[in-house]
Amino acid sequence: MADDQRPPDQAVIVDRGYRHYEGERTGRRGAMSAIIKEGFRRVLGFRRKARFKVFPWFLVALALASVVILVSIAWVGSGLDGNETVDDLIPRYAGYFDFISVVALLFAAYAGPQLLVPDRVHGVLNVYFSRPLTVTDYLVAKVAAYATVIYSFWLVPQILLHLGFAALSPDGFFVYMRETTDVLWKVPLAATVYFGLQAALIFLAASFIDRIGAASSAFLAGLLGLNLVAVFFNEATTAPGARWATLVALEQHPRYIRDWIFGRSSEVVIPAQAGFGPEASLAVIIGVVAVSVGLVWRRYRRLA
Repeated sequence: MADDQRPPDQAVIVDRGYRHYEGERTGRRGAMSAIIKEGFRRVLGFRRKARFKVFPWFLVALALASVVILVSIAWVGSGLDGNETVDDLIPRYAGYFDFISVVALLFAAYAGPQLLVPDRVHGVLNVYFSRPLTVTDYLVAKVAAYATVIYSFWLVPQILLHLGFAALSPDGFFVYMRETTDVLWKVPLAATVYFGLQAALIFLAASFIDRIGAASSAFLAGLLGLNLVAVFFNEATTAPGARWATLVALEQHPRYIRDWIFGRSSEVVIPAQAGFGPEASLAVIIGVVAVSVGLVWRRYRRLA
């Protein structure tokens, strides 16, 4: 029977010989790089349906729009009498962290579960770990992907804000840039503090909760709920040792350290109202990061 007349249910085995893989062998580094790139694309919705692009890019648009609004106000105020008053009302580098804090918190809550939950739910962890990739490698790559999107979200608007203020400076662009070189390390350092705490908590939630929305909700509810607990112990009770309970206001600690970095007053921060210094907030963040790293690593070590 000719090949073109063979019934479709008959299989044919063709011996084409053994062929060696001739491509580049990237090993662990290549695997980690692929995880980082895939994570970045997933969070921002690249190569995904339009509905997966709406929410992250809406938040990105809000962050960029806030820069346009602030620079526009500064531009209008520069042509008015008493523009010093207008300048005082415009949040600058430290204040900008508060200005977009809600948007940034939503973006952090969205990004973390997008990186961890799908791999676990879809059962692809065994595929990752069947290759020369350890649990530590996998988690480091996921953190790197998260850092890429979060740092971009914090720093790109700050860079645009810095350039906008420099362009409007009456002393000239380059003079302003030269006189504000301190923001080149203060802003990234403050962003690192925010990133450290938020990454630790969202990865912890996303490691134990198998639904993206539930993990994001747990992260947000935990941060905001602990703020209320801290306010209660700070204002509603005079019990001995109650001031220590104010340290559970985890969302407040990056703000306190940011003010410390920029040399600003921190009277409205709950730990400061309770009499703690910024060193206490730094210790809390380091402790939260250490505990979260241990719990997340142990969780994935058991899944491997």
